[in-house]
Amino acid sequence: MTHRLSAMFEGRSMAVVGASARPGSFGARLAHAVLSGGFQGQIDFVNPRGGEILGRPAFTHISELDQAPDIAVLGIGGPNLERGLTDAIDKGARSAVIFDSCHGETADGAPILQRLKDIAREADLPVCGGSGMGFINTRSGAVASFYPADHLKPGGISLIAHSGSVFTVLGMNDPRYRFDLMASPGQEIGATIDEYITYAASRETTRAIAVFMETARNPQGLIESLKAARDRGVPVVICKVGRTEESACLARSHTGALAGSNAAYAAVFEECGAIAVSSVDELMNTALLCSTGRIPGPGGAGLVTDSGGLREMQVDLATETGTPLAQLSAATRAALRTALPPELDPSNPLDCAADLTDEFPKVFERGLKILAAAPEVSMLGLEADMRDDYVYEDGVLAQAMTLASLTDKPCFFYSSFGQTHNRALGEALVDLGVPCLNGAETMMAAVRNFQSWSDNRRSQVRDIPIEPDADTVTKWGARLQAPMDEHAALALLADFGVPAAQGVICTSADALGEAAGTLGFPLVLKTAEPGIDHKSDLGGVILDLNGHDALQAAYADLSSRLGPRVIVQKMVDRGVELAFGCVMDPDFGPLVMVSAGGTLVELFDERQFARAPFGPDRAEALIRRLKVARLIDGVRGDAPRDMRAAARALSAFSAACAGLAGHVAEIDVNPVVVTQTGAVAVDALVVPVPNVQQDAA
Repeated sequence: MTHRLSAMFEGRSMAVVGASARPGSFGARLAHAVLSGGFQGQIDFVNPRGGEILGRPAFTHISELDQAPDIAVLGIGGPNLERGLTDAIDKGARSAVIFDSCHGETADGAPILQRLKDIAREADLPVCGGSGMGFINTRSGAVASFYPADHLKPGGISLIAHSGSVFTVLGMNDPRYRFDLMASPGQEIGATIDEYITYAASRETTRAIAVFMETARNPQGLIESLKAARDRGVPVVICKVGRTEESACLARSHTGALAGSNAAYAAVFEECGAIAVSSVDELMNTALLCSTGRIPGPGGAGLVTDSGGLREMQVDLATETGTPLAQLSAATRAALRTALPPELDPSNPLDCAADLTDEFPKVFERGLKILAAAPEVSMLGLEADMRDDYVYEDGVLAQAMTLASLTDKPCFFYSSFGQTHNRALGEALVDLGVPCLNGAETMMAAVRNFQSWSDNRRSQVRDIPIEPDADTVTKWGARLQAPMDEHAALALLADFGVPAAQGVICTSADALGEAAGTLGFPLVLKTAEPGIDHKSDLGGVILDLNGHDALQAAYADLSSRLGPRVIVQKMVDRGVELAFGCVMDPDFGPLVMVSAGGTLVELFDERQFARAPFGPDRAEALIRRLKVARLIDGVRGDAPRDMRAAARALSAFSAACAGLAGHVAEIDVNPVVVTQTGAVAVDALVVPVPNVQQDAA
């Protein structure tokens, strides 16, 4: 089926409205740029004054064109945009590009941006922009931008950047980066970023997608687009900006205080197989490494360098950053030992810099061939001190130029110095299928990202989440129209399959005896007064009560300080404490958190997030990323706890969060005690959706 954006990126005719012959004007710049890519389709200029522009006759209005344009490039300002877009639609344009910031108002005082979005939606017209730089298709030469593209050569990266400045900085700066498509969606008047990702992933010529993203205006579409790219084997590398946690201050639960706006995006990217990065350097170098179409197998990178000192630094960096370097087998080490001079060690990274004799380049050749053939090597990298103005050994340069012919594995040339003067060398290498990466840390990040993407894709197991029972969802959906105390919160969890500690509500000393008889000692006594979310902070929890006298004394203390309503709870066996939590992300729905629980929260300041619901296998993977997982597995002779029970409880919790998505704002379960025989939720806070409570009131 033809993609909606095909009319834009594969269009064979363009009408450039606002083109101009006046030197120095925006319209003149636009006209020159549109012609710069060698586009072989029809290009028509439109200017109300008519005349001639760059040797071409200019039409005074788009309606005068002989045919409907595939692409209407609207190089006009805010006051004229509404009419310009409707005129293009009336002419039958199949797509449009808008550069203006669209911050003004229409004649009747309506925001121009919203008006343009409404027009595009009603016409189902793909519109790139506004407040962007348009798009470039390097294959067809279509340049719907005011930046010239005559210097661009086609390649495997599709660049999608919300920011127009990022579009130019990344797309126009260094010739080693080769693009299939470049697009600047800006304010997404008539197409959202997910559509660009889906379209790019459908192209045989796109090998990697680099995304600089500010927000997802179609969150579900983003999820579907990333999964589509993953299923096609196209890596999507995303630099998501605006990674703040300002929204956390609005939350009542501990979970809400730990979750920021970035957590949901990070969880979505991981779920959908995208590569998340934090800088434009990491974005482009990861995309560059991914863009040759070669996919790393199991193992790690094999690196060949010309420096013992840099080799040591790279070992340090790999350890510090978690970058997988190949663990050389005994057979590979033996082959290297035979091939190398005695003074060089058979290691990875491999220093091949022997004495500068005629044998010097041959040592590199032998080392590279052995690593290329080693099954434990998934990628092959070569470093040598070569620059645009200096090559100290032509034979090593020849090795770099032929690196891609040694193996079908991903291979790359790199320099440990990020400012190395090698733009021309990088351009020459990429023509030969060898990405050139500058900076040891940048190289390590790209290798780590690509290897992780490949490993995750290869080992991906279909996760089967637990489906919440419909009757249980209905029951608790109705119950959540009133405030929830801990007793009710634990009952809710139990109904959804999360094991919860037994407890009884008491409002007088006389009721304690009956509760103790039912539950049995030892007991825990907690305040159950409304409005006290975090009981421990107020001294509202008394543990390990082993007799009636201790129970009565504890109640006298609690009731005098905090009020008569308490919960009497069976003391749970000691174990490792986790915390489960959930907040409702406005874009992506229920976001589940797992972290160390109880007092371990402060000791292990880490957490994992995932969208609900998910199955036990995914739940266990999340828990195992936490340092506290080592305690669950047992350390220093300590007996292991029941990890699978913890995973089942977390999975069931995620099902509850998904089922009650329209009814709860936050859920906090802390602690969940993982024992040798199970996992039990001991304390919980459920915050209903505020407007539900208000409506009930």
